[in-house]
Amino acid sequence: MKNFLITCRVADFLFNSHLYHKAIDMYKEAQVLLKRNKVERSNDPELLLHYKLAISYGCVNEFKKALDSYKRLLKINEEVGNRDWEVRTYRDITKMHSFMGRHAQSIFFLRKLLQIAKETEDKRAAIETYLAMGYNYYNLNKRDKFIECYKDALEICGEIGDRRKEGEILCRIGYTYKDLTNFPEAIRYLENALQLFKEIGECKEKGGLYQALGMTYHEKGDFGKALEYHFKSLELMKKHGEEVDVGVCYNNIGTTYNAIGKHSEALEYFKNTLEIMKKCGDKVLLGKAHHGLGLCYTSIGQFADAIEHQVEAVKILGETGLKFEKGRALAVLGTSYSTIGHKREAMNSFQEAIQCSRAVGDRRVKSNVYHGLGDVYVCLGDTEKGEMYLKKSLALAKETRDKSNEAEAYAGLGFCYMCCGRHTESVENFNLGISLMQEIGSKPGEATALMNLGSVHQKIGKRKEAKQFLQKALRITRQIGDKGAEQEALTLLGICHTKEGEVKKAYDCFLQSITRAEKNRELLRDEHKLSLDNVTFTSYYELCSLHISRGHFAEALCTVERGRARALGDLLSKKYGIQRHNSHKFYLNSVRDLSIKNPLSTILFMATHGFDKYFWVLENGEVQFRSLKCKVAKDAIEMLTSLLRRKSVPECEDRSLSAYYGLKSSSKEIKDKSKQRLVEEDEEEEEEKVDTNLYEWYDDLFAPIADLVHRQDIIIIPEGKDFMVPFGALCDNNDKFLSETFRIRLIPSLTALRMIQDSPEDYHSATGALIVGNPSVPPQTKLPSLPAARREALEIAELLGVSATVGDEATKNQVLRRIQEVSLIHIAAHGDPERGEIALASSFPSRRTLRKDDFMLTMEDVAKVGTRAKLVVLSCCHSGDGQIMKTEGVVGISRAFLAAGARSVLASLWAVDDRATKEFMICFYGHLKRDKLNASEALHQTMKWMRDSKRYRIRDWTPFVLIGDDITLDS
Repeated sequence: MKNFLITCRVADFLFNSHLYHKAIDMYKEAQVLLKRNKVERSNDPELLLHYKLAISYGCVNEFKKALDSYKRLLKINEEVGNRDWEVRTYRDITKMHSFMGRHAQSIFFLRKLLQIAKETEDKRAAIETYLAMGYNYYNLNKRDKFIECYKDALEICGEIGDRRKEGEILCRIGYTYKDLTNFPEAIRYLENALQLFKEIGECKEKGGLYQALGMTYHEKGDFGKALEYHFKSLELMKKHGEEVDVGVCYNNIGTTYNAIGKHSEALEYFKNTLEIMKKCGDKVLLGKAHHGLGLCYTSIGQFADAIEHQVEAVKILGETGLKFEKGRALAVLGTSYSTIGHKREAMNSFQEAIQCSRAVGDRRVKSNVYHGLGDVYVCLGDTEKGEMYLKKSLALAKETRDKSNEAEAYAGLGFCYMCCGRHTESVENFNLGISLMQEIGSKPGEATALMNLGSVHQKIGKRKEAKQFLQKALRITRQIGDKGAEQEALTLLGICHTKEGEVKKAYDCFLQSITRAEKNRELLRDEHKLSLDNVTFTSYYELCSLHISRGHFAEALCTVERGRARALGDLLSKKYGIQRHNSHKFYLNSVRDLSIKNPLSTILFMATHGFDKYFWVLENGEVQFRSLKCKVAKDAIEMLTSLLRRKSVPECEDRSLSAYYGLKSSSKEIKDKSKQRLVEEDEEEEEEKVDTNLYEWYDDLFAPIADLVHRQDIIIIPEGKDFMVPFGALCDNNDKFLSETFRIRLIPSLTALRMIQDSPEDYHSATGALIVGNPSVPPQTKLPSLPAARREALEIAELLGVSATVGDEATKNQVLRRIQEVSLIHIAAHGDPERGEIALASSFPSRRTLRKDDFMLTMEDVAKVGTRAKLVVLSCCHSGDGQIMKTEGVVGISRAFLAAGARSVLASLWAVDDRATKEFMICFYGHLKRDKLNASEALHQTMKWMRDSKRYRIRDWTPFVLIGDDITLDS
């Protein structure tokens, strides 16, 4: 028996020292000793050992073993009939099941405890049991049962006179009614709790109840009453609460001020909240503080700050495991992304928010998210899906009596119906939404709805009403300080003035709108500038058209150029240390100077507004203008599809990242298909005919200004999808391709060309070449080897007299180091134009776990180290492709290298046969290196050679485009 007692004491010591695994071993040894001693006097030692083993197992999260010990304890206790042990065991078992998320099982044992409490008339035990049952029902999303249990506990508290506990329970029931949006009941219970705590003199609890009442009135839409309670809470918390309690009050006040459009006041309170929460180190409250700031910055159009804070909120709240708060932050993040046109990120945020709302069963967050998703789908042109989500949002908002979400859903449906021409329904829904917004004092939502209502009235010819709605919206946006909405209101009002013939007023509105848009974007990161520019381009184009209507053609060019490729211009400005200016006079002088600086070139600038195509031709400082009215807006992507239709699949490697991202079939399958003919067997024997689209596009894009072009070298500045037009293949009525007469290169904007040409003389490297081919990508990527890319790299390297970097040598670190030193970069590897990624050999091949950062070269990587190359040649699939934007052109790998410092980039619009690609490159480099031709002439001569050869088709020589400045390689 002595050994048994010593073992128990050692086990207890180990347990108290938190050495639970060792304690478990000792308790088990004590059980063995106990059996040997066969103590018959009492079962207490055996019961105690099972109990201590159970709690030890619980401490190391071995819940199943803990439950087994508790069950043995209960089995033994059946013989003894010790009620204390029974109660203690049931209580621990319920906690164990709760820890494991098995709330139904926990409730089963809690009912047993409740029965015992009733039999023994232990009212305090009954209260605690009811509260524990309520907790488990809450986690099962059975709020009605939760309330029922808490009301039972409340009744017993009244019987025994426990007023403090009664107040706590009243408060908890009130909170739950608030979550269920049963605001009258929530307010009744919370006010009863408040009155009780006033009577017993609990000041901090009074402050907490003022907070709860304030939030309830906020969610009800009674913002005036909400602020009244928030400030009462703040007053009490400053006197009797902790600093963190004061921070919560600041956050609540900021939230309500933001809802009623008092953004400057809201911002100050949110900033105070953040400072306090950083000091206190409470993760939940810190996440909420970031959420509040993000919400406010979104409202005032400061999207960089909004997204930064909301991303931080999502991260912190995700770490805390609070699904409701994380879902709410994700919903606001989705709205911020959507506002600046980042639809893919918006969709991802909304989808993740829906998962959070499902996990906690919160219908208000779900309603908000459905509204966001509906808006995104409408903006993407899928009005049917948009309407479906918006109706779901409206139904949930009505069910939960959430007037704010209801108003937003009506406004969303109004916008949806406006987009698909259902104007009567659109007006009806906007009016319903505006009425509710005015009722709850939601100024930001009212302004947006008024703008859209104005647009609908303009569409149906009611211009006077349209102007009134837009003017009212503008007043509200200025009143609440929403800069993004103000810019939009100015644009719409300018359009309205234009249609009314009020030119001066229209001009002022557009100019103010442009100024506001440029101010809003100043602090944004590049990818967010891109999206915002794509959203706000309308003002530039409307003002451009206004200038054209008045015959001010040079001013029109300067206006549209001011909005063209602004994000790329910002990057180049930073890269080359060249200051940007926004003054109209600067643009006018800059355009003329650029034309004079390129005396051997004709600059052709294009823009499209509706069905009007605008052309400006610049030669020797002179600006000439032409326009063309199109009956149908043509799509360059459709033209490419037509050009490639009915052609055999080329014998080419899949140099995309599709296998890595799981987007399509394997390379082997593609090669197998490439050997199949999709047309008749004798297709190759027939002489290839020119696609009729090439004649039509010549008529649309070059014929209108053909007589104005007097130079053989043409610098074309296309717009949006026109970047995907193979200009060299456009054909006139004499069957002459444009590339037969002209050397052609592209540039996203005049500003980009000016900055590249004005870059410091010693910036770009004079010598050195990096030729990369078929890097040994990690096998886990499932990307196939590229033997043709390897052969291409080796032959080009031999021609240039340098070594090729292939296979294991082509690591990410090696490439990043070399691109800073060389004059020429050639990459034949797996790449993705839209993502801006190129797969290389891993810099850490011995690392077992695949890390994307080790092998994937991103454009962020390139931007960080920069490049000083004169020429970058991208021999990847569709390297000239990417995300197409109205003002920026094609945003992909090519743009990324220009932004990183490359002087020019040679890319391909589509995948070309491996043999044709290799022979094109050998010929091109021969002209560039051996014949000392500049890049545009080398491209011109290479196209001529392939065009004259009977071995190649139009699609083999057409896709190669030179983007940027013209260059020559030093020997």
